[in-house]
Amino acid sequence: MSDSSEHVEVCPLLVIGGGAMASAILAGAAEADLLDGPCLVAEPDAGKRKAIGALSPSIDAVESIAAAFDALPYDDASVLLAVKPQMLQSVAEEIDAAVGDQMLENRCVISILAGVTTGTLAEVFKSRVVRAMPNLPASVGLGATAISGGEDATGEDLDRAHRIFRAVGEVYDLPESAIDAFTGVAGSGPAYAFLLAEAMAAGGQHAGAEAGLNEATTRAIVAQTLRGAAEMLLTEADGKLPDPAALRAAVTSKGGTTAAALDVLEARGVRDAVREAVLAAARRAGELGS
Repeated sequence: MSDSSEHVEVCPLLVIGGGAMASAILAGAAEADLLDGPCLVAEPDAGKRKAIGALSPSIDAVESIAAAFDALPYDDASVLLAVKPQMLQSVAEEIDAAVGDQMLENRCVISILAGVTTGTLAEVFKSRVVRAMPNLPASVGLGATAISGGEDATGEDLDRAHRIFRAVGEVYDLPESAIDAFTGVAGSGPAYAFLLAEAMAAGGQHAGAEAGLNEATTRAIVAQTLRGAAEMLLTEADGKLPDPAALRAAVTSKGGTTAAALDVLEARGVRDAVREAVLAAARRAGELGS
């Protein structure tokens, strides 16, 4: 990523959809002082509009796409499309009703719709497209976002997308062909970690309940353990991230407690199950786009 991104204005920006991910992105952008110009959010839910509007004085949340275009002319704004993939057709119809069949011609659409390709988006909206795939930890500023530019996307379009998503975590430039795989790993990945946390806490409770290890303390221990493990995975040595297998081997003494635990996980096929889960999520991402 070039330093030129520091000089690309994020606003004016029209955000379509005000759900959890849009709110996380806008909160990060506000915290990073990126919303120094008008930002309109089209969101029909009044509660969500109120919460989003409170994030920054620069944000104005309105109830419809038509109202957003009236308040912020579409030809002066990039568009962040933050709705469910299944809503693509209805959003396109609303935009068509608001601005006519020219749609978003000559503008940039930054889309976080899972599985929907830049080609499809460019055809629907007659626009330049940057496809982004953020994950849930963006809500705490620790997201992982993949970005891929469509055929007509400019360097400035990509720089703008980088600025937005760097405000909520790390950004990875990937070919679009890899986005579904990224979704399987990172988009759905937090759920895998949460499931592991559930299972670890249940095991800890079962093993320690009679000894006075309560549920709240067990959950805190699990969270801190996973947090520490994640930090170890991100600690570079000689400019490289560590191999997870090497870390696992380092913490596993022959005949010890960790070895006993890992023997159970391997016997139960956990490694293969997680691999298959990632592949299933990646396949589903592709299906959503079709």
